[in-house]
Amino acid sequence: MALKFHGNAIILSGETGTKPKSDILGLYYPFWWGIASGGKNQGHPKDTAIIDLNAATGRVYVEETGEEILGSAGHALQLKLETPGTSRLKVILVEQEPECFSRLRNVIRELWPIFPLSEAEGPIDKNTTQVYLVNKGLDETLNIIETIDTRSRLGLAIFLFDPLRSIAWDTVQKVASRRIPTFYKIGTEFIIFLFTSDFFLGRDEFVPLPDTEDSAKWSSAESDSVSKTDTIFPHKAWRHRLLTNKPVKEKEDRLVSLYKLTLHCWFRYVLPLPFRPKKDQIYHLFFCSNYETGIRATRSFYAKRAMNPRLTLDNSEAYKRFQQEHPEKAKGLAPPSKPLEFRILWKVIKEHEEGYCDVLCQDLKKEDQSFGRRRNALDWLHEKGYLEPVYYDNVWGNHPPRYVLNWRLVEQKLGVSAPPPLTPLPPTSEQRKLA
Repeated sequence: MALKFHGNAIILSGETGTKPKSDILGLYYPFWWGIASGGKNQGHPKDTAIIDLNAATGRVYVEETGEEILGSAGHALQLKLETPGTSRLKVILVEQEPECFSRLRNVIRELWPIFPLSEAEGPIDKNTTQVYLVNKGLDETLNIIETIDTRSRLGLAIFLFDPLRSIAWDTVQKVASRRIPTFYKIGTEFIIFLFTSDFFLGRDEFVPLPDTEDSAKWSSAESDSVSKTDTIFPHKAWRHRLLTNKPVKEKEDRLVSLYKLTLHCWFRYVLPLPFRPKKDQIYHLFFCSNYETGIRATRSFYAKRAMNPRLTLDNSEAYKRFQQEHPEKAKGLAPPSKPLEFRILWKVIKEHEEGYCDVLCQDLKKEDQSFGRRRNALDWLHEKGYLEPVYYDNVWGNHPPRYVLNWRLVEQKLGVSAPPPLTPLPPTSEQRKLA
């Protein structure tokens, strides 16, 4: 895909694609940092890091409106360089393409002229800015990131993958394996951008995927598209689900589901945020986290901006029905006390994306510090049918069982329905009309 620039700003998908995506990141970065750093009242004492692995130029030109906006790297720099209390925040901007990297340097000079750019590009041991500019390949970049971590601790970190179409699964694996060495270890979030509809509609040199698994019927261009799509998954099983003559909408939904399942091998929660740049296009930002707070906040940000309805849940009514179904669990408990089984179930209903959970979830630990009691409560919920086991590719060996809510039974017994799917963020022009 040929890169185009307007001055030092990169030209991408404009107000209907890049702008809403960038706005979401511009909202999310400060919120995430505010929590991850330990909060303003505590003086932001904790180490944090934002690592943009596809930084581009830091600024985007919107052709439709003729305006320039900050890209993801620009928002990270703005947070670091213009926000009080960010002394323990590190920003690592990685851009392999020489022309983009050169323009990124120019953007920094223009927007933050007193920033010591040469220091940010120089040796790690002489960099006091805590902003690192990297123009290297992935393996060398990961070594640099580990060196930074060893010297001054990254702490809680966001890794952003924002390629021109999709990121190779090998790249995701390499980064994840360095940061998540044990079962759903917290402290790392991934944000991955996927041009979902491009796989079925095509764009630029990428032709739509063929509608058959029979490779003898593929054109050479279709064969190339299949090969490129192979790289985003760990194996070729996706072909059976996506190389069909089903409607495009159905194949887009299947792609999102398959990609979510793939990412679940590293992350408890995977939240795809949909963007609809044009009538027939849809893109997704996949937010991946092992911590409930981050993913819940992200959904809240998006739902408000995309004008999705707020959910209201009635704890007292649900508990009344739980008592009727399982009176033995409430026996001997004086209000407002509730049994651990219900408290865990309600946490999962209210705060866990799609209802995924396991015994090591951070918010469940707060309900009861005992691993054994939490495990017994989850076993009971599984036995009663509220939770169903789920299985993904195993990257850790032995680990606790993973579950997902049986929303059908939860609705039947407690009267609580699964939240509706997020509706896509409309183009900026439509947002203006609605406003």
